[in-house]
Amino acid sequence: VVPVSSNVRPLSTLTATLRRRNFMLRRIVLVLLAAAATGCATQKLANPEVGTGPTAMVSDYTVYESNGKSQVFAMTELDGQEVLNTFQASREASYGRGFNLHLVIKDRLVPVRPMKVKIKASHMTAAPIHEIASRASGNFFSVEGIVDFDPKPDGRYYVKGLLGSQGSSVWIEDEATGKPATAVVSKQ
Repeated sequence: VVPVSSNVRPLSTLTATLRRRNFMLRRIVLVLLAAAATGCATQKLANPEVGTGPTAMVSDYTVYESNGKSQVFAMTELDGQEVLNTFQASREASYGRGFNLHLVIKDRLVPVRPMKVKIKASHMTAAPIHEIASRASGNFFSVEGIVDFDPKPDGRYYVKGLLGSQGSSVWIEDEATGKPATAVVSKQ
């Protein structure tokens, strides 16, 4: 007769424990696979091919209004391809921060050649409810459009504009001259 220790579990208990662990490991693996697949499904943004030729720098621009609201002026597309911009980067950086808007101003090198770009001017808020309230009170404005842009080698440009109740507009401005380098997109 073999003495039974109090530390020894019956075989059925050990089998049940192993099944639970196996089940948990499968769940963890599935969660990790789902996370990896989500990462693969993210939106592909255009990265302008600048190559070895001449380039110009285009920067987005912001005007602070409050901790939770700012005016943002950004290039959102280049030749029909979406580019990483201040709207996207700031939305990601502000996620989970309540009513505090964390602005991440983006700039990008673009090749020196004629191109079509989409530019956008809009108020941006940290929380969706703040945007809804601003729109309801008539204090949220936006405008966007596609313009022809022909940057100069080593040029420095900013997306600028105006947002207001009298009308809103957006353009790309040449830093050297302080004048628009594109047509002005306006909305009354």
